[in-house]
Amino acid sequence: MGETRKSLAKEFNECRPILSVLGDTTRQSIILCLLENMKMGGMRVGDLVEEIHISRTALSHHLKILKNCGVVGMREEGTKNFYYLNYRSGRVTALIRLFRKIEAVQ
Repeated sequence: MGETRKSLAKEFNECRPILSVLGDTTRQSIILCLLENMKMGGMRVGDLVEEIHISRTALSHHLKILKNCGVVGMREEGTKNFYYLNYRSGRVTALIRLFRKIEAVQ
């Protein structure tokens, strides 16, 4: 178990930023909202504010954290910004890999 533990510890260390980001309930709500609306190609800040019921300032703060971690992406259409769930980012992939390794230990 020593090598497995070291390997998993390394994986956890790599995933620490995304695990920290995902620990916040407001950011979880943003992720769930974006997930529910994936077919729309993204959501604008105003739409997210209406759905999640937090201030624009607070939402922008959480979106910045999610973007910096790679969980959320943004695309521009003219002057409009659309936020979307970026489930193919390196950090999300690392998290999936971590849980697959944990599952393999069983």
